[in-house]
This record gives sequence, structure tokens and C-alpha cells, in this order.
Amino acid sequence: MYSDVKKEEWTGRTDSDSLRSAFRFHQIVETINMEKQDIQPKKEFEHQINMALIGFECDEGVSRNKGRTGAVDGPKHFRKSLSPLPIHNEYLHLTDYGNVICHKTKMEDAQEELGEKVSQILSHNQFTVIIGGGHEVLYGHYLGVRRANKDKKIGIINIDAHFDMRDYDEQSSSGTMFKQILDSDDQVGYFVLGIQKNGNTKALFERADEYGVQYIFENELRSHLSIETITSINSFIEGYDEILITLCTDSIDVSYAPAVSAPCIMGLQPQIVHTILQLVTNSNKSASISIAELSPRFDIDNRTSRLLANIASNIYHDQAEVIQAQWES
Repeated sequence: MYSDVKKEEWTGRTDSDSLRSAFRFHQIVETINMEKQDIQPKKEFEHQINMALIGFECDEGVSRNKGRTGAVDGPKHFRKSLSPLPIHNEYLHLTDYGNVICHKTKMEDAQEELGEKVSQILSHNQFTVIIGGGHEVLYGHYLGVRRANKDKKIGIINIDAHFDMRDYDEQSSSGTMFKQILDSDDQVGYFVLGIQKNGNTKALFERADEYGVQYIFENELRSHLSIETITSINSFIEGYDEILITLCTDSIDVSYAPAVSAPCIMGLQPQIVHTILQLVTNSNKSASISIAELSPRFDIDNRTSRLLANIASNIYHDQAEVIQAQWES
């Protein structure tokens, strides 16, 4: 249920083979086969900022949730869009740990394997991006963060139009993960930004309230982050030892992100999403993000994969700046 990624899959324009300030992501990436190699990134220079990437090739959760399938190809197209983007921090080093692959309907097995690999990766890297796949990638992400942070309080921040707290008595899906986590782990809190009334039934709102879920509606995030919203996010972050953040691409307006399982009408603007991610990842409590539901077969001019690649690039660079500033102080 695992496959490595070859360095040859990272391609793009090359402006220089030696001047690092002219490098792009495809020139700084190291590929590691987790089942055959030492997973620790190679040391190229003294002050190296190690970032990581792992993919989750899975459509099963979306299929079970009766959404549009296609997210299985998300990691491949994400890498293609990230490869040519420029590097703006000379210390940045990216390790690509390949893909966990869901074979047929064995989603739960794939989530378990992703959790195991994420927990290993987190011990060697400053920040990790996990690219799905449907939003069931979040459950594997959570398993990895929990294994790497035993006995700690974990706060989950989800940028999403949906609660994803449906019943899982018959089977789990991309719409059940947060209920699964909250039912099994009393050291977890849940905060959703971008919730839409038309994306959730009244019963799901009642369930969220019953579980003590904090949420902010999409229409409260349309133009900017208010002082009240920033205060709410910061207050949530302060209450936990580790923050796990996840982005469901269907929270972003369909004009910017058409290639998702459930296109979002009147969704969030990309700039708002970036501001939220910057606020959370710069808290020094977050070491990973999962990005879900990129379905390339529905894309237009690769705009969704390019948007997500730009978001990931911004996160890597923001984290590098924070880490570098800590060194210099």
C-alpha cells in the first residue's frame, strides 16, 4: 500500500544549476523510499530547514460518501504544480516520501499505514504537508499526529464547508472522520472555519453542538478575518499542546477550485484561506497540514492544483521564515 516517487517525476524550468537563489522546488527535493532507505533527510548544509511531503492516493472515502471521485490522482498533479515554483529561502530542503495507496476498498488499512508513516516523518522534519486523496486523509493524518504526540491535547482546525461528522456504524467515509476521532479520543478539540448552512443538515449542526465543536460560518469570513475571529482561533490554539490543521479544498469557492468532489458555491476566497493557515502554522504548535479533495479530472487550466501548490509553497516559506528568525534571535 506504499509507493515511492522518483526524482524524475519532479520537473520544471531550470534557470541555474548552481545559483541557489534561482532554484525551484524540483531542484531542492530529495525523494526517499520509506521501506528501503533511512528516512532522515540528508544534511546538505549546517542550517537546513527540513520540510516534508507525502501523498495519499485514495478515492474510497469520497465514493462511500457519494461524492465525485477523482481525488486518487491528487498527489501526482499537486507535485506537477509545485515543482516549478521558485524557492525564496536558501536553507529550505524538501523531502518527498512518496505515496500511501488505497488498494480497492481497503481504506481503513491505508489510513493506518498513512498514520504510521506520518508519525515517522514528523520526527525528522519541521513541517509536513500531506496531500490527498479525499478528506479521509485526515483520519490517517490524525493517527500519525497522535502517535507522535502521546498523552498530549490535540486541537484540530478544519477549513471546510462541512462538519464531516456523519454516523459510521455501517462504514466510515470522507464524511465521518471527525466523529470517529471525537468518539475515541477525549483529548481532542475540533474547530471548523467556513461552515455553510446549505452544506450541513440541521441534525449535523445539533450534533456539532452536542460534541462542543466550535465553528465559524463562511459568510463571516468573506472579506477579512475579524478581530473576533482571530481571537477565537488564538484562544483555541492556546488550549492545546499540538495543533493539527486540515484543508478541504471544497471550502474554496468553485471559481478558484473547480476540481473537488463537492464544488462550493459562495465559498471562501483563497486569500482568506492563506491568512488562516498563516495564523495557525505560525503559532509554533503546528507541524503538519493535510490538504484534501483535489480531483484533477475536473480541473480547468490546472487552476485547483496550482492554487493548492501555491498555498503549500507559502506554508513552507512561512515556516522557514519563522524557523530562521528563531535561529537569528
